[in-house]
Amino acid sequence: MTISVLILWIGCLAVFLSSPNQTLIIKQPNKSITWSIFSVSCSASWYLLLASYPAITAALVVLSIVMAFWTIIVIAHGHLKIQLLPFVSLGAVFSIGLAQLGGL
Repeated sequence: MTISVLILWIGCLAVFLSSPNQTLIIKQPNKSITWSIFSVSCSASWYLLLASYPAITAALVVLSIVMAFWTIIVIAHGHLKIQLLPFVSLGAVFSIGLAQLGGL
């Protein structure tokens, strides 16, 4: 569960970094590459969650985590004025804590 959540965090963050509204990095990566990373991370996370949940439930868990992460990324980016590495680390710690405390 923890690995699938971290994979989703990386995928959601990759898509956010391709946005022109973000200020974490100067040059935005290519959108097609970041959306490919996001698609692969969602598929990998879904596949890992199949060990614990039925297919439809795993897909709904992936969908809910993605929606939560995108909301958290946007709100945290607006309120925390930090650089990329602390932002990624804080999100990874938050996602690990969420998975370990049974939030998913």
